[in-house]
Parts: sequence; C-alpha cells; structure tokens
Amino acid sequence: MPTISFNKAFEKMMQDPEFKKEYEALKPEFELKKQLIEARIKSKLTQEQIATKMNMKQANLARFEKSLDARFSTIIKYARALGLKELKIAL
Repeated sequence: MPTISFNKAFEKMMQDPEFKKEYEALKPEFELKKQLIEARIKSKLTQEQIATKMNMKQANLARFEKSLDARFSTIIKYARALGLKELKIAL
C-alpha cells in the first residue's frame, strides 16, 4: 500500500481554497496553545503540576493541550498557573 508524507498531503490540501481559509482561521488558536505549552516546558513544569494549580485533573489538561476548542477562562487559568503576565495573539 503506497504512503504519502504529511507534508505532501498538507501541501495538496492547502491548494484547496476552502481548506486554506479554515486552516488560516485557526492559526491564532494554534499559536496561543503553542505559546502556553512552550512556556510550561521552559518552566520545567509537568502537566500534573499545572493541573494541580488549575484545580483540574492531569488528563483534562492533556486534553486541553491537544484540542483546538478551549474556553478563554481556561486559557487564562493556564497562563496564571504558569505565572505568565502576558500572552500575545496575532491575527
């Protein structure tokens, strides 16, 4: 069975104007989650430690980090648990 690399499949999908529009619309959310996860890793904090500070289960925090849909209040709690004073969202 032939395989195709992710990059080639992604390039092909990006040629579809509807797909590209939806992908671009989600970009700010991807970037925000990326900032939060990178800050957690840089702080040498585990998901368990952040989850405890947020008063939630580690499994729920893992789901938050993986999903696209997130409540703004959860994003703020995550940032505060990390001790962040600022988040930047570029549209």
